[in-house]
Amino acid sequence: MDNEILMYEDITENIIAIKVNHSYKENMTEDELYDITRGYWKIDIKKAKHADYAISVYEGIIKEVYKIEKWLPAELIRRTTLPDAEVRKGRYGFDGKVAEKEIRDKYIDKSIASLYKRGEANPIKYFFPIRNCVPDKNELTNKGERCNNVVIEIVQEIEEEIRSLNVEGESKKAIINVRVNQGIFRDLLLKRYNRCCLCRVENRTLLIASHIKPWIESEPKEKLDVDNGFLMCPNHDRLFDKGYITFDNDGNIMISDRLTEIDKVFLNVNCRMHIELTERNKRYLKFHRENIFDR
Repeated sequence: MDNEILMYEDITENIIAIKVNHSYKENMTEDELYDITRGYWKIDIKKAKHADYAISVYEGIIKEVYKIEKWLPAELIRRTTLPDAEVRKGRYGFDGKVAEKEIRDKYIDKSIASLYKRGEANPIKYFFPIRNCVPDKNELTNKGERCNNVVIEIVQEIEEEIRSLNVEGESKKAIINVRVNQGIFRDLLLKRYNRCCLCRVENRTLLIASHIKPWIESEPKEKLDVDNGFLMCPNHDRLFDKGYITFDNDGNIMISDRLTEIDKVFLNVNCRMHIELTERNKRYLKFHRENIFDR
């Protein structure tokens, strides 16, 4: 029987995935599996503390899910089934317990193999779904502040990667588009729309995560805000990105005079088209109409 395959949008908790390929054995006890999963690991401890759960992954299959209670330096961890294991300075492990049934049923025996890049050797991988991490402007809880920091960290990682390539202009924009469409922003838009917002194309391999307010113009917390994006097919993404189309506050399409009637036919745009909007979409669209759209 094949294992069910999970996609990024299926992961709705903040999770650290830990590969245990080298230590896992069939018929391990629960305590043995817990001990090989919990530590010791060379990790970014600030980033790891954003995770609520840890999953034990063997050959791409989730074997167990743990609720993380706290992270500790390796020298303070006591693994009862591995009393003689070498303790290396600068490594960490977690204290925790088996996750609640609802969470375990959601993940155990599911495959996340497709979520790893080919040849990805790092045993640690983070899954931080941003839709649970953007605080409401009237709600500054500890969780909200923590998750907002996660958003900023991901944005910083992308921008540092782009800076390291030393490119500008259209080349820089192209790399941003590729990076965003490989990541969580696209996953969030797929979860929300599941098809082109405008023409209903459903083939996921064709759908593009299109920013309303461009990445370069956005504040850090706006760059991965799901309300700052539409999911579009290639034609409509290009038209929107280049300012040939936009939308009014009722979601009605606005078409630039630069498009000929022939263009409209072959690019599948017409004045009857409409898109559903959130209140936050409208704020970003105001920027698009005033700065991107070419009447």
